[in-house]
Formats: sequence, C-alpha cells, structure tokens
Amino acid sequence: MATRFPGARPRMTEGNAKWFTLAAACFALFMAILDNLVVNVALPTIRNELSASTTQLQWIFSAYTLLFASLQITGGGLGDRFGRKRWFLIGIAFFTITSLVAAFANNIETLLIARAIQGASAALIMPLSLSLISAAFPPEERGKALGIWSAVSVSGLAFGPIIGGVIVQYSSWNWIFLINVPIGIAAFLVTLAVVRESRDESGTVATDIPGTALVTMAIGTLTYGLIEAGNRGWTDGLIVTSLAASVVFLAAFIVVESRTERPMVPLRFFRSRTFTGANLAAFAISFMISGIAFSFTLYLQNVHGYSPIRAGMAMLPMVLTMMVGAPISGSMVNRFGSSRLIAGGMSVVGLSTFLFLRSSPDASYLDIVPGYVVMGLGMSFIFAPMTTAVLNSVESAKSGVASAVNGAVREIGTAFGIALLGTLMNRTYQARFNDSGEVQALRVDPAFAPVRPVIDAIGDEISLGGRTIENAVLFPGMDAFPNVVSVIRSVSSDAFVAGMHFSLIISGIALLVVAGLSYVLINDRVAARTEPDPATIPANLAPGRGGAD
Repeated sequence: MATRFPGARPRMTEGNAKWFTLAAACFALFMAILDNLVVNVALPTIRNELSASTTQLQWIFSAYTLLFASLQITGGGLGDRFGRKRWFLIGIAFFTITSLVAAFANNIETLLIARAIQGASAALIMPLSLSLISAAFPPEERGKALGIWSAVSVSGLAFGPIIGGVIVQYSSWNWIFLINVPIGIAAFLVTLAVVRESRDESGTVATDIPGTALVTMAIGTLTYGLIEAGNRGWTDGLIVTSLAASVVFLAAFIVVESRTERPMVPLRFFRSRTFTGANLAAFAISFMISGIAFSFTLYLQNVHGYSPIRAGMAMLPMVLTMMVGAPISGSMVNRFGSSRLIAGGMSVVGLSTFLFLRSSPDASYLDIVPGYVVMGLGMSFIFAPMTTAVLNSVESAKSGVASAVNGAVREIGTAFGIALLGTLMNRTYQARFNDSGEVQALRVDPAFAPVRPVIDAIGDEISLGGRTIENAVLFPGMDAFPNVVSVIRSVSSDAFVAGMHFSLIISGIALLVVAGLSYVLINDRVAARTEPDPATIPANLAPGRGGAD
C-alpha cells in the first residue's frame, strides 16, 4: 500500500511525490533557461526605448550569464548545507520578483541590475533542480527523470528566440520578462506544496568560506574574460589579466580545498574518471552548441535574410527530435549505460556538423534540415545520460555541489565556444573577404572612395556580412552604389560561410575526440548512497585511489 505523507492531501503518495518534484523542478528550469536567450531578440527594441549603448546591450545578456556561471557551485553548496528546497524556493522567488522589476524598468541601469539578480537566482535554480530530482528518484529511475528534465531544458533554449521574436513583433519587450511571473508563481506553489526538504546529512557538509569565494572568483574572472574576448581580442590587456587571475584563483582554490577538512567542492570528485569524463562531455557539447547557435543565427538572418522569428523556428527540427529522444534516452541508461549513450550521441553530433557543410549562400533551408535532425538525434542521447553519470558518480548527499559543478562547466563551455569559435570564424571571414580581388578592386577605385569606410567596417566584422549592407539604417546612402552593394553582399556571404565551415570542422573533430574519451573514462557504476568513512576502508580502496571509477 502506498505511503502517504503526514498532512498531505489524500492523492499525495510516496509513489507520485517524485513526479510532482520533477514537475516543480522543470517549471523553474524552463523559466531560467528561457530567460537566458529570450532577451536577445528584443535588444534592438530595448536600445531604442531605453537609449542604451552597445556595451550596455551586451551586458544585458552577459550580466545574466556571468552571475549564472560563477555562482552555481555556491548555490549548490548552500542547498546541500541549509536545505535544497529552501534555497530552490529562494531562487524562484528572487527570479520572479526581478522579472517583474525588469518588465517595468524605465532606464537601462535598473534593467542591468535586474538581469544580474536574475542570473544569481538562476544559479540557485539550475543545480538545485537537479539535486531535488536526485534526492527524489532512486538511481534506477533517475535516468528517465533526467531525460524529461533534459527535454525541458532543450525546449527552453529553443523556444527562447521564437517566443522573444513573437513578443517583440506583436507586443512590447516588457512581456519577455512578464511571462516569467505566472511561471515563477506556479513553480513556487508546487514546490512549496509537494517537494520534501533534503540536505547533506553525511556530516561532511562544506563550511569553508575561502573555498567558496575562490571558486566563485575563478569562474567569474574566467567567464568575464571569455565574454569580453570576442569584443576586445585575446591579446587585450584586460582579457589577459582576467584569464591570468582566473588561473591564480583556481590554483589558490585547489590549495585551500586540499587542506580544508570540509571543502566546498571535494577534490576527490575529480579523481573519479566518471565525474571527470561526464564534465568533459558537458564542456564539449556546450562548446559546440553555442558555436552552432551563434553562427547559424547569423547565417540565416544575414546571408539568407530570415527574420528573427523565422531563424528561431528553423531550429525546430532539431528541437523536436531532442524533445522526443531525450526522455527515451533517459529510460535507456540502465540498459545500455551512460558511457555508451554519451559516446554514441557525441559521435552522431560530431558527424552532423559535417552535414552542415552543405550550407552556402545559395543553399535552401532543406539543405541544412538533415544536419538539424541528425544533431538533434545525437544530442537527445547525451544530456540525460551525462547528468545521470555526474549524479551517480558521487554520493547522494553531495548531489547539489556535483550538479552545480556540471552546470558551471556547461556555462563555461558555452562562453568559451562563443569566444573561441567566434574568433576563428571572424579571422577566417576577414582573410577571405580582404583577399578577394573584387574587394581590392573597389578599394583602389577612386569612384568608390566615399564608401571605403563601409567596406572596411564590413571586412572587419563577420556580424556585418551578407545582406547587412542593404540595411539603410546601418549604412545610409548605399543605394547610390548598387554595384558596390551587390559585390559586398556576395563576397561577404561567401566569406561568412567559409568562416562558419571552419568552425564546424573544428567542432566536429573535437566532439569525435571527446566521444572516444567519454567511452573510456565513464564507468556506469553507481556510487554509494552515502559517503564512506575513510577510517573504515583500506587505503587502496579510498575514494580517488584504486577503487575510483
């Protein structure tokens, strides 16, 4: 007979409470993931209405990402120590309130502060949604639950640009934040009503403030450097200083944690081949996704003239494939093991990048649909097994910190992918554009001297390639030089595709390499539910020694 919770409604049983927990986690997760991208489409409108500078517009997005990445480990540790439900509710509450503030912001400074607090709140929601699921579901059912969680995560990423585009086109930008309010209220009420409190009961809960501060600063300076590298260049003094500071903070963190009795992030996690392999896979797939999303959004809009809504909807074949496949892959974890699913999925995604080489300035949408479908199929077999591997590689008491590390690694992979792949794309684009004989002929022809600054600007920045030269707001007066417009559009489109293809090849090769490493490193064994006492086991079997997975 099913066990009923004391004081719970008659329909709340031990058997279905875990599914209500999953629903609450997914509600909040969708809100946090959606807001990571939904704002991008509205940036031009926000710029006009709030008189924002280009730098301020960049930080509307970057403030969220920076706080989201750097505070996840802190958020996971707070949940493990003081109660995962409690801090999950705090994250939802602050996210919902700041969404309301952002919606009614009448100046750019207020909006930036609200976005930063949203990012900090998301840093509580993301890892604690995973640790609540880990606490609610036994290992043999965890894969299926995480498959659903992954499908919701993917849908938030995919529908963000689409929802943002629809709102901006048919309503006002304020609604991209207002839509969070009913979602946040629903998530808060469901969590409050049905989710049981859990925390780290192992007696090794983290208390080290220095370790928490150092890991936050290490991730924060690294993420900041990666975000700004695309704008300033990798050799800029601020970028070099930021990346160097990250290395120093990380080294100091390792020293402090190795000497702390109860560390925030137990270093023995990384002695686990499974934990390390799963996080390597997380970094690689996030690296690739960010590069693909960045390049193909520009490709469809700049080269083919798609509207933001149409560009977002172009990804639907990939998204729908993932939404169907992710729950299925989650249910397959126990049968096939995470290592096989992750390695197989990453191999398929790696090969799918080469299908995107069918793209060209003259390609049709149908030419790239196979790439989207195959990529969606491969990714559907990665996220749930990867997250399952991370959570199963540590004892349940440490699930908050373990999931937070995985989340931080994914955010760093995203920032690194945009920064590095964006740089590689831009360098290839610049070389191809500036080496073009047609462009060189325009630059030396005295008749076109008035438009040389436009030619130089487009040659320096890939985001201005393709049809952008036809934008009368950005480049007024170009209609007087139709031959120049035709040449620049053609040459810059070809150069754009060349840069994009180079980044696709790099991503594909990297994923195939990581697929092999994942298969070798990840062990499908489930860690003990509670942390063993080192004093009671032989030294050669202690965590991180001969018995490490």
